[in-house]
Amino acid sequence: MIKFFKTMKLIILIYKFFLSRRYKVEIKNTEILKHNWPVLLLPNHVALIDPQILMTFFDKYLRLSPVASEKFFNVPVLKQVMQAVGTIPIWELQAWADAEKVKKVFGEVTKALENWKNILIYPSWEIYKQGFESIIWKQAVYNIAKNMPENTKVVWLRQRWLWGSMWSKAYDWGKTGFFSLFWKWVFYIFLNLIFFVPKRKVNIELEDITAQINLYKNMSLGEFNKYLESFYNKKSPLSQPFPQGEKGVESFEEKANFIKHFWFYNDVKNKKEPEVIEGSLKDLENAKSHDLSEIDESVKNKIIEKIALIKEIDKKNISENSRLIIDLFFDSLDLAEIKSFVQANFPWSSNPPIWDLKTVWDLIIMAVWKSENVEELKPCDWKEFKEKGELREKLA
Repeated sequence: MIKFFKTMKLIILIYKFFLSRRYKVEIKNTEILKHNWPVLLLPNHVALIDPQILMTFFDKYLRLSPVASEKFFNVPVLKQVMQAVGTIPIWELQAWADAEKVKKVFGEVTKALENWKNILIYPSWEIYKQGFESIIWKQAVYNIAKNMPENTKVVWLRQRWLWGSMWSKAYDWGKTGFFSLFWKWVFYIFLNLIFFVPKRKVNIELEDITAQINLYKNMSLGEFNKYLESFYNKKSPLSQPFPQGEKGVESFEEKANFIKHFWFYNDVKNKKEPEVIEGSLKDLENAKSHDLSEIDESVKNKIIEKIALIKEIDKKNISENSRLIIDLFFDSLDLAEIKSFVQANFPWSSNPPIWDLKTVWDLIIMAVWKSENVEELKPCDWKEFKEKGELREKLA
């Protein structure tokens, strides 16, 4: 076991060396991490690279157990590394709609804190889709805070200067996958002869918010998340005011910072930040309407009644063009629950990606198989199912 941990330490040191070729990391207030009890670390999630930076550069201060997506946790080799650092895998929301599975993770995180593990979890659950942190009605940290051990220290972590990195959606709308980016990064390191890679500054600031979290966890989910956002979206040298900010509260979004990848050539000279990124608040506000004239009124009523039940509101306040996240305050678990409801109650429902469900319109057309962007069904070996007696006919 000792030999194993020494090997892991060596791997972390080597990886940190290569990360430091590109990233000049400055961490403020590290003394906050000194604690005799478990620490709950809450970072903003700017890009896919920041978990790698945190896990390597924070290793000398405390051992962290990150909460990570099953999509990465189940990848061979990467899985062994994640298991070694005590990663808690979390359900991949965009692939499945299982609210109970997510709620179970909340309990696992709380149990890990009770066992004196230091937990790293992103309140937003996802990387930036615009130049500021948006935690609209996400309830993971809210639920964890309500049940965490009393001796837990809660630490805010704000990262800056990564918006515009090739690992961020500001660079390519998030179209490039993690492993493609990883090998591209390796290519850049060696093409620049390791020691001549242009540096990207990364500023990390810590703050102890234990007292504040213990206060806000007794308030509403909306107030809790607005408090978190108020820290992540403070003014910085690369920021400007953004219209989504709360009235009377100064909120800022970070402008994209593009740093060239070659010491001998500026490959980002004409790079521009995308106007609209899929899933951003701006994108959610531009939701489409649909023609429901040919759809049975009972379909619409059944879905609206379920929404009213989930959100505990009067169904009179829900219309076909109500936006699920912005108007009805749906969080990821609510989206999972309503998608599961539609699929269970309408035999011919389609299977769109969960983030395509922006309005009540989208749920209604999903119920009658009219969604534009439908996820492909997984390959199925019908012969194998038939032999096992598991083949079932889908009746209208």
